[in-house]
Amino acid sequence: MEHECDTLPHWLTGSPQGEASHVSAAYTSAVAAQPAYPAGTRQPGNSAHAAEASRASARTATSVAPAGFLTLFTEEEIGTPSPAARRSAPIISPLVRFGSAQDRMEFVRRRIKQLGFDSFSYSATRTTAHHKTMFVLTSYESQAWLTRYFRERYFELDPRVALASPTGMPFLWNTADMRADLPRAQMRSERLGGLIDMLEATGRKSGILTQMPLPEPELSASLCFNSEIGNPRWMTESIVAETLMFAHTIHEFIWTHAKSVIGIAPAQQQQRVTLSELQHAVLKAVVQGQRDKEIAYFLGLSPHNVDYHLRRLRQLFNVRNRVQLINVAQGYVT
Repeated sequence: MEHECDTLPHWLTGSPQGEASHVSAAYTSAVAAQPAYPAGTRQPGNSAHAAEASRASARTATSVAPAGFLTLFTEEEIGTPSPAARRSAPIISPLVRFGSAQDRMEFVRRRIKQLGFDSFSYSATRTTAHHKTMFVLTSYESQAWLTRYFRERYFELDPRVALASPTGMPFLWNTADMRADLPRAQMRSERLGGLIDMLEATGRKSGILTQMPLPEPELSASLCFNSEIGNPRWMTESIVAETLMFAHTIHEFIWTHAKSVIGIAPAQQQQRVTLSELQHAVLKAVVQGQRDKEIAYFLGLSPHNVDYHLRRLRQLFNVRNRVQLINVAQGYVT
């Protein structure tokens, strides 16, 4: 489900194509040597050393880039909310009535088509001093699209996201306007041109993007509906209104029922966790991106003791892996 910088360093910590002039040649070659892995798949274990070499080169070359994490999740992983979870939800979403994730996915896809769109994406972003974590729902987007979008780091300059209101108002976009508004700066213009070319080549020529507010200030969510129709006039007021209502439905369901899947725990859960001084030191080191051997060295522990404390921390925070632990604990240690 998740990819952290140890696995895919070039997705969130690498240098995008066309902007490597300020990065050393060693780092550029290390990133270029990394294969592109489709979203939702796992990199073979024997390539972890090469990935770590790339990350080490990135640290040497930039020295300031924060670690990045990409957490992928699916509708199947969200599953079917239990009756208790449905009752505790602040708003009863119509999506909870389906008996399986597959039925829910078929309904969402059918509704997207009814509204006139061909694809849909949902992502949430958490930005802190040490990490930028993105949570991406992969059930309604192609793996090839997600792979290239993050590999080329288009999320850093996507004007659809930059121009959308953070208050949930819909932003109507089309590639013709995006191309007409290309900046004069050649390097940025070339990268944006690459994004626009990819949008058009994959049947994403117009659409609606909306950013939904989230209860935590460092979190934001983006929902984007895409159409192969180039002329934006097809998006009438009624279509925009219906799309916005459906976006709220999807967002409410995901945020209510997927937080445990993607590793975002409620604030009250974090407040109940009581840590020893050593556990807090281990947790802080993990959040800062240190590996187990580095933690053991700096804290004077054996690798076995570090592993024990990490397992204990995962139990205390009720998470399943390292990425989820970092997601939950970032606010806790700071």
